[in-house]
Amino acid sequence: MPVKKALRLSRRTLLRGAGGVMVGLPLLECMLDGGPARAQTAAPKRYLVVFDGQSLGGDDDTLLSEFVPDTVGSGYDLKTALAPLGAAGVQPWVTVVSGMRIPTAAENGGTPPAGGRADDFHVSSASPLLSGVRSPSSSGRVYGPTSDQLLAAQLAGSTTFKSLVYRVQAAWYLSVSAPSGRDLISYKTDSSGNVVPIPAEVSPRQAFTQLFGNFVPPGVDPATAAAMDFQLRTRRSVLDLVHRRTERLVPQLGRADQLRLQRHFDEIRDLELRVAATPPPQTSTCVKPADPGPDPALGGNQGVDGGGNTTYDQNLGYSNEDDRAKSFIGLIHMAMVCDLTRVASLQLTMFQSHMNMYALTAQGCDLHEVGHFGAGRETTKQMAKAQAWHVKHFASLISKFASTPEPGGTMMDNTAMVFLLEGGHGFDPGSGKTWSSHSTENMACLVAGKVGGLKTGLHLQATGMHPARVLITAMRAAGYSGTSLGEVSGEIPGLRA
Repeated sequence: MPVKKALRLSRRTLLRGAGGVMVGLPLLECMLDGGPARAQTAAPKRYLVVFDGQSLGGDDDTLLSEFVPDTVGSGYDLKTALAPLGAAGVQPWVTVVSGMRIPTAAENGGTPPAGGRADDFHVSSASPLLSGVRSPSSSGRVYGPTSDQLLAAQLAGSTTFKSLVYRVQAAWYLSVSAPSGRDLISYKTDSSGNVVPIPAEVSPRQAFTQLFGNFVPPGVDPATAAAMDFQLRTRRSVLDLVHRRTERLVPQLGRADQLRLQRHFDEIRDLELRVAATPPPQTSTCVKPADPGPDPALGGNQGVDGGGNTTYDQNLGYSNEDDRAKSFIGLIHMAMVCDLTRVASLQLTMFQSHMNMYALTAQGCDLHEVGHFGAGRETTKQMAKAQAWHVKHFASLISKFASTPEPGGTMMDNTAMVFLLEGGHGFDPGSGKTWSSHSTENMACLVAGKVGGLKTGLHLQATGMHPARVLITAMRAAGYSGTSLGEVSGEIPGLRA
C-alpha cells in the first residue's frame, strides 16, 4: 500500500469563498447554538474580569500602596488609585480585598508550590492569578482554564456569544521583543483536553460589527434594510463555501495539522452560527449602540537609542487607549443588556505593559517603567496615578450597570465584577529586593456587584490568602458549581453572605 505523502501548504495559503472572496478570521472562542436571546422573567447572572497590567508599589519604596485603604470595614477611605470610585459615585458597589499573596518557588525549595509561581516575575503570576494553577516558568503560559471560561460554560445558556474577550492596549509597543503571552488573560480547555488561549479582540469597530451587525434599527427605510439583509446573506454564503473546502482539506493533512485545522474549522462554524443568529428584540434598554467609527490610529513602537535603551515620545506607544476603553465598556454593557452574552474579560493593559502613559497621566514613560523610577523617585505614588486611570474605566463599567434597571433592581444586583492587578508590592525573590514592584506579596483587588450575596462597600483584609480565592468567591456568587479554581480552593471569608 503506497504511503500517502503529507500535504504541504504555504504559510500564505488562504481559503477563498465565492468570487475569490478571502476569509480572514480571528481566533474566536466556541459559541453555543447561536439562537436568539430569550426573554427573561428573571435577570441572568453575569460575570466580568477586568485586568490592570501593573503592580501596587514601586522599587525601593517603603510606602506600601496608594491603592489599599487605611480603614478596614465599611466607609473605607479613597486614596489616589481608588479616587475614581468616589468621583463616579460607585464606591458603595465596590469591596476592596487586600493583603493577599501568590507563593513563590523560593519558599518551596526552588519548585513552585500549588497555585504558586516561578521566582522570575513577569508573566509567571498569570497562571496562578487567572487559573489558580502553578506556573513553573515565566514563559507566559497559563496552565489551566481561566475563571471567565469556566463560568461561561455554566452561564451561557442560549446566548449568542459564550463570552467576550477584549483587550484595550492595542499593541505590544516594543520592537525588541514579543509579548509572549503578556497580551492574554483568557484560556479554555479545547476538545482535545489542551489548555489554549483565546486571543482578545482589540478592534472596537470589529467588536461592534460582531455584536450588532445584524441589528436593523426601527424605522430604517426598506432599501437600507434590504441592503443589510443582502450583506448578511453574502457573509453566510462565503462562510458556508469556506466550510466545505476546509472539510475536504482536513483528510489530506498530517495529524498535528489536522488538529490545528479542525480547531480553525470549529471557529468557522462558530462564526457561522453567530452570523446566522437572530438579533434580540430591541427594548427600552436593549438598543443598537452608536457605531464607534474607525478605530483610533495605531501608535508606533517606542524608540531605542544607541545604547539599546528604550526612548519615549508622546506620539509613540499609544493608540488612544482611553477612547478604546470607553468603546469596549459601552459594547460590553449593551451586549449584556441585550443578553447576547453573560461573561466578559477586559484586559485594559498587558502584563509588563509598555503602553506610553504621557497622554493619560503626563508621565513620560511606559506603564511598566513607572514602577522603576521612570516617572520620578516616589514610585508608589507615581504608580497610583496610572492605577487610577484603570480604576476610572472600571468605575465607568459599574456606573453603566448600576444605572440600568432590571428585575431585582439594577444590573449590578445580578452581576459579579473583579478587578485584578499583575502584582503587589514587597519582597522579590528574583532580585532579592525587600521592596519591589516585581512582587506578589501584599496583593489587592476590587470586587463589585451583589449577585449571590456578595458584600459591597467594604475593605476586607485577607492576609496571606491566594488572590484566586477572590475569583472563586465571585464565581460561586455568579452561579459556579465548583469550589476551586485550579489548585486553589476556598472563598474569602466575609466577602459574601
